Amino acid sequence: MSQQKFDRDRVTGAAVKETLRSLLEPKSEMSDFTPLEQCLLVLAGLRSQFVSALNSLTSSSRPVENEDLSFTVCNHIQILLCSFLDEWKIFTSFGKVPAVRDTLKITSPAINRIRSWTGLSRIRSTLLAHGLRNRDGTLVRTWDLFNSSKSPTAYQETVLLGKLAVLVIKETLSRHHGEYHMAAQRWSQFHTPIKRQGISTVEEANEVFTNIKAKMSEISNHLAEEKYRTEPNL
Repeated sequence: MSQQKFDRDRVTGAAVKETLRSLLEPKSEMSDFTPLEQCLLVLAGLRSQFVSALNSLTSSSRPVENEDLSFTVCNHIQILLCSFLDEWKIFTSFGKVPAVRDTLKITSPAINRIRSWTGLSRIRSTLLAHGLRNRDGTLVRTWDLFNSSKSPTAYQETVLLGKLAVLVIKETLSRHHGEYHMAAQRWSQFHTPIKRQGISTVEEANEVFTNIKAKMSEISNHLAEEKYRTEPNL
């Protein structure tokens, strides 16, 4: 091997090692988690939300019979799917790591099925997470939005996509158990109890609702009286 080729290979190898190090090590001394660990933690959090939503729809012990509730939960699953795809893009950026590259190959059938619904992001942005407006502020006609976007409207398709996302995350966390387990342990050290905020009982909520409704009615009556006094008699 010539000295020139040896030097070139050494530089290339060093560059590859530096790239892998930047992906697998914290960005700074103040960072508690590597970029890959952060991604695994986010995926784990999304899995918990997916599982909760899917259980509310598919649990045999408490099946959902309310169509409105099923519709609402499916909408939430579609929002989660968009968040999952966003995070999966980040995970894909670690593809130079051999173990990650293998995970990407193994999970590709499920990912391809989810990604085939190319209108998910548009539905999320204009209908589900933001209320019936395009980016330019114009109103969205729901029927036109669904007919012009490839997004699932069938209940079982949305459930399927949610299950596939859980499958992908489960496989990913299993294949990268070491990194995830260590990150989760460190993450748990930061845990603090979430304080209760807001009304806790139905009775309290009903009382507050009734009082606010009465105040609104009082304001409405007061404005009507003022208008009657200031307008000329016809």
